[in-house]
Amino acid sequence: MAKAPKNHHLKTSKDALYRDFFYPPFSTLDARSGWWQARKRQWLAIGLQSERGRGNAFTSISSAWQAQQGKPNSSKTPIESAPSWVTTSIFDPVLCELMYRWFVPRGGLVFDPFAGGSVRGIVAAKLGLEYIGFDIRAEQIKANQAQAKALLNRDSPKPIWKEKDACARSIYQSLRKRPDFLFTCPPYGDLEVYSDHPDDISAMPWDTFAGALTHSIKQASARLADNRFAAFVVSDIRDKKGNYRGLPDVVRAAFKDAGLGYHSEAVLINALGTVPIRSRGYFENDRKLARAHQNVLLFVKGCPKKAKDDIGDVPCDDTLLSIGRT
Repeated sequence: MAKAPKNHHLKTSKDALYRDFFYPPFSTLDARSGWWQARKRQWLAIGLQSERGRGNAFTSISSAWQAQQGKPNSSKTPIESAPSWVTTSIFDPVLCELMYRWFVPRGGLVFDPFAGGSVRGIVAAKLGLEYIGFDIRAEQIKANQAQAKALLNRDSPKPIWKEKDACARSIYQSLRKRPDFLFTCPPYGDLEVYSDHPDDISAMPWDTFAGALTHSIKQASARLADNRFAAFVVSDIRDKKGNYRGLPDVVRAAFKDAGLGYHSEAVLINALGTVPIRSRGYFENDRKLARAHQNVLLFVKGCPKKAKDDIGDVPCDDTLLSIGRT
């Protein structure tokens, strides 16, 4: 059973929330906290390497890092010596764990239309859940499969990654079973371009990107089982004038059009990383605030009370990380 960390000086009521729900179910999720960071270190210690299969740098972050290091400010500049948080964006395994514990029935099926790295699939398997993820890049699929083979024992469910375009109609043919949870982190427009594949929406102009993302959400929602939840982890991005485009609004509108209810929202307070590096330039230039959070948008298809009953109590056992490698 998960326990509140020692020396955390938590009130009794908050201790009870850790005990009963693994983590307090608040609308703020603090990835900077001692509990969160300790849990993340446990996940990383099993060998998670979600950055594998990701060759491109996260342009805005790598540029900031290069500037700090006195290197040329160019996305084409080699940055082999840069730390992994500069060259890739990695999904937080603790956030993933919480979403699965809170919103998926035991043994349920998770569908991830924009799979990216291995984290969401590996965490699902460690928690005894089925997982199917789509990604448009063959090299990413291969890297994820290698991770699963290295980290999961023979008794664990095997995550499945398929080389599929989440915006194509083939999504219906590939899902022969209705998922119990729709969970993903879609591309943030062209903030991080993943490939030069002609159907990769991260390389598309904003209007085309927003339309393709909306289309994929409607298709995935149609396949989601009734009385089930969906969660999208997103952040906003800026246009050439520096104004926010409204990516979270696109996601909310797409789910509403698909007939799902906008159930809840949480703010994931991220570890600072390069935020201190970027914040000075942003603020001195035109008073922009450096973004240090992501939006976790939660939707429900059908009745949330029925969904809750189907999911049952939140599993708070902590045996998953004792499941070693093969």
